[in-house]
Amino acid sequence: MGKRKLHDTTYFQCDWTGLPMRTTNCYMPDWHETTGKLLKHGSYCCWEAVVAHMIEQYFTDHPKWKRIMDHITELVGTSVSAAPHWKRLRWMQYGKESRGELSTIDSANEFLAEVQMGMCPFAAVVVNSSGDASEVHCYGSDVAHRFGPKLQTPKQAQNMPEHEPQSFITARKKLGKDRDLVAFYWPFKNGLPYNSTVSNLLKTQIYGDVIFVQQTREACFLPRERFINFTLTQYNEHFTNKTRRKDGASMLSSAEWGAAKEQMQAELQQVEAAASSNAVLPGEIAKASVLPPPTGKELARIARARADEEWVRPLLESGELRLY
Repeated sequence: MGKRKLHDTTYFQCDWTGLPMRTTNCYMPDWHETTGKLLKHGSYCCWEAVVAHMIEQYFTDHPKWKRIMDHITELVGTSVSAAPHWKRLRWMQYGKESRGELSTIDSANEFLAEVQMGMCPFAAVVVNSSGDASEVHCYGSDVAHRFGPKLQTPKQAQNMPEHEPQSFITARKKLGKDRDLVAFYWPFKNGLPYNSTVSNLLKTQIYGDVIFVQQTREACFLPRERFINFTLTQYNEHFTNKTRRKDGASMLSSAEWGAAKEQMQAELQQVEAAASSNAVLPGEIAKASVLPPPTGKELARIARARADEEWVRPLLESGELRLY
């Protein structure tokens, strides 16, 4: 629906829901017929709305169908389902009309909540207090409870369902410009064993299990959470020191390193001895550079050269200074 202006404020309108947005957010991808250049059409509140509009425009056997879906999947990092149909939106209906027996969506928050219900299962990594990492599969129910079912629960929180694990984005380790690595854990000294492995990795004190999940930073008209796969292989690659040699055969033993060090020191001493073979002691250099004291003739010559100076001429005229 393009860019609009109201009350001296510009905004964009979603081509699927009609919702106003401050930015264009998502787009319908297309490609130039001759050059193959990516073209971005329209403005959409989320990628699910793009998929829904594509389904309404094209049949499943259309050549653009797979290419558009592959493009969105690559951007988001997982498969994306279609958003609710626009006929279910209250602001798009006349009177009490609705689409069949489906319920009506009354607000933008309800629309986003139903969109997020279509989240696909994803992989995550749990690191227990012993430092052992394992890969687990998470679902929408785990996200709703902030991954509490995947973590060991402290005793004081077992009978208090209102308490949930906390989370933070691991700023020390970045996955990319559009991905965040989020750690969920039970905070404080909660009675669980100290997790030294994760505490050293993240430079903070953590007790009990920690689950690492990968979250996207995608364009959306409202803040949202979308978690995608973070496998055990990715965890090992992400938190492994890349400068550390993995091939033990290429490393020197302590005895070999000691012998190599002695050889290098001996060669260095030989080079220094060859460079300093023609050197002279500093005292001899200073002794050779001493000049003999000046004679009387030299002093008289210097005095005559300075006779024209103001402080010398009065002394010569008064007889206090004589030149021999």
